[in-house]
Parts: sequence; C-alpha cells; structure tokens
Amino acid sequence: MGIVIMITNYFHDLSVALLASNVLVIYFLGKYLDKRVIVPDFMPELIHRLSIVSWWALAFVLAGGGFRAWFFMEYEWNPAVGNGQIAALVVKHIVLVGVTLFGVIVQLRYNKKYGKN
Repeated sequence: MGIVIMITNYFHDLSVALLASNVLVIYFLGKYLDKRVIVPDFMPELIHRLSIVSWWALAFVLAGGGFRAWFFMEYEWNPAVGNGQIAALVVKHIVLVGVTLFGVIVQLRYNKKYGKN
C-alpha cells in the first residue's frame, strides 16, 4: 500500500505543477490576446485544449489530495512532527490554494473570452 500512496503523492504533486504551469500559459496568452484586435484562428482551439488539461489536472489534484489526506497522519504528519515541517506544509498549502484559485479565475475568464464557444 505504501508504494501506491507514494506514487499517488508524486502524481498529485505533478498535477499541481501541471495545473500551475498550464494556467500561466493561458494567462500569458490571454494577456497577449487582450492587446490584439484580431485573434488568430487557432487561438480558440488552443485555449480550449489548454482548458481541458487544466480541468483534468485540477480533478487529479483534488482526487489525489483526498487520497493523500486519507493517509496523511500515517505517511506525512508523523514523519513531519518534530522536524519543523508542519509550518512548511501549512505555508505550502496556503500558497498552492491561492495559486489554484487564481488558476480557476484565469481559466474561466480567458476560456470564456477567447475559447471555443
């Protein structure tokens, strides 16, 4: 079971990174398009596909996070106690929840504005 938890944790972290980087791409593309009068023909399809990746990444962040939370005490909390890692875990989650909320807002905004309708 430990191997499944470890692999799920790695893919959870990978999904967080994928979501964050994908949202930044959508954000920068949206900012670029905001300055243009003409939107290139391929842009709605590109933003639509990036949106699909973002939503799947977010789904795995939530699903993997739920799985991770279920086994949190045994596999993360106990090893972290006494090592000063609790504060780091709290700060990490505050930052990542902020990044995720920013990502959802950016995703919704630019997909509505430039994505396939």
